[in-house]
Amino acid sequence: MSAARRRPSLADSMLTTLTGNAYPAVIALITGPIMAHALGVYGRGQVAAAAAPLSLVSTLVTFGIPEAVTFAVAANPRLARAAAKRASAILFATGAVGMALIWLASSWLSGGDATTTELVVLASMAVIPTLFIGLLRGLASAAQQWRMVALERGSAATIRLIVILSLWIAGALTPLSATIVLSVMPILGAAIYIGLPRAMRSRYAPDPVSDDTPARTGGLLSYGGRIWLGSISGILLSRIDQTLMTALSGSYALGLYAIAVTVSELPLIINSAVRDVTFATDAARPDDSRLTASARVSFLACIVAGVLIGCTMPFWIPWLFGADFAEAVPVAAVLIAAVVLGTPGSIGSAGLSARGRPGLRSISLLLAAVVNLVLLLILTPPLGAMGAAIATFVGNVTAANANILFLKRIAGTRVRDFYLIRGSDFRLLRDFASRKLRRRRS
Repeated sequence: MSAARRRPSLADSMLTTLTGNAYPAVIALITGPIMAHALGVYGRGQVAAAAAPLSLVSTLVTFGIPEAVTFAVAANPRLARAAAKRASAILFATGAVGMALIWLASSWLSGGDATTTELVVLASMAVIPTLFIGLLRGLASAAQQWRMVALERGSAATIRLIVILSLWIAGALTPLSATIVLSVMPILGAAIYIGLPRAMRSRYAPDPVSDDTPARTGGLLSYGGRIWLGSISGILLSRIDQTLMTALSGSYALGLYAIAVTVSELPLIINSAVRDVTFATDAARPDDSRLTASARVSFLACIVAGVLIGCTMPFWIPWLFGADFAEAVPVAAVLIAAVVLGTPGSIGSAGLSARGRPGLRSISLLLAAVVNLVLLLILTPPLGAMGAAIATFVGNVTAANANILFLKRIAGTRVRDFYLIRGSDFRLLRDFASRKLRRRRS
C-alpha cells in the first residue's frame, strides 16, 4: 500500500478529530444535567471550583512542551523518541511545582470554604498524569494518528459517563465523588496510546538523525518557551474566570457560569478539530490558501452551530439542567458569540505556531488575557456570571484579530481571506459530505 493510501486526507483527518472532540462534548452535555440535578447550583459550583485550578495549572506548567514536541516530530518524525524522553523529564518536574502551587492557594481559590478547599487539593493530584496525556497526544498528533487521539478522548468520556451515571443511580453522586471522577477518568484514556510506538515505527524507518536540535532539551524549551506565554495567556483567557469566580462572586454564580461554558463549547469542538489538524499539517508543509480556507470553513461551520444552539437553548437549558439554571441562557449566548467570532483568529494562531512564530501568537493571547483579566475584576463582582462572559467575549475578539494581523505581516495573507466566506467554501463542505456518503454506502 502506498504512502498516499496510508495517510488520510486533510478533510478526513479533520473529520476524525472533529468526532474525537465532539463525542466528549456530547458526553459532557449528558453528564452536566445529571450533576446539576444531583448537586444543585451550589454543589455544581463547588465541583467547578475544584476542577478549574487543575485545568489552569495543567496548562500553566507545560511550558509549551507538548506543542514543541508536535512541532519537532511533525518536521522530523525520527526525533520522536528523543523528544518524548526529554519532554517527560521536564513535565514531571513542572507538574510537581504545579501541584504545590495549587495546595498553597487552595484556601483562597475556594473562597475560604473548607469542603471546597479539600476538593481543590484532591483534584490537584491529577496534574502530573494530565501533563503526560498531553505529551502522548502531542506525539500522536505529530504522527497524524488522529484516530488514536479520537479514541483516547472518546474512551475517557465513555468511562466518565458510566461512572457518573452509576453513582447517580446509586444515590452516591456528591461533590466529592464528582470531583474524583472528573479528575481521574480522563487519565484512563491514556491506555489507547499503548500502540503509539508501533504505529510510528511502521510509518517511519529508524534512520539515524543528522540534527536532533529541535528535540534536545534546549530546543524543546526554546520553542516551548515562546509558545508558553501564549499558552498561559490562552488558559487565563479561557479558565481564569472559573478559577477566580468563587472568590469574586460566590459558588452560585460559578454554578451558572459552568453550565453556560459547557453549552458554549459545543461550537468550539469544530474549531478545535480544524485548528489541531491545521497546526500539524502546516508545520509539515505551509500553504496560505489551505490555511485561510480552513479558517473560513471552520468559521462557517461554527456560525451554523452557534445559531442553532443559541436559538434553541432557551427551551432546553431549563428543561435539561433544571429551572434554577435558566439564568445561564443569556450568559451562554454571550459566550457562544465569543467562540464563533474567535474562530478565524484561532486558525490563524495555528498558522503562526506552525511557521515557527509562536511568540507572535503569545503576544496576541497575552494582550487578550490582560484585557480579559481587567474586565473580569471590574465586571464580575457587580454582574456575576454575565460580567465574566462579557470579559471573555472582548478577550476572544482581541486575540483573534491580533493573530490575523500578525499573520498578514509575516506571510502576506489578507484579513478578509479569514472572514469572508466564499461559494467555494460551501462547495468544499458539500463535496466532502457527498464523498463521505458515497463511501458509507459502498
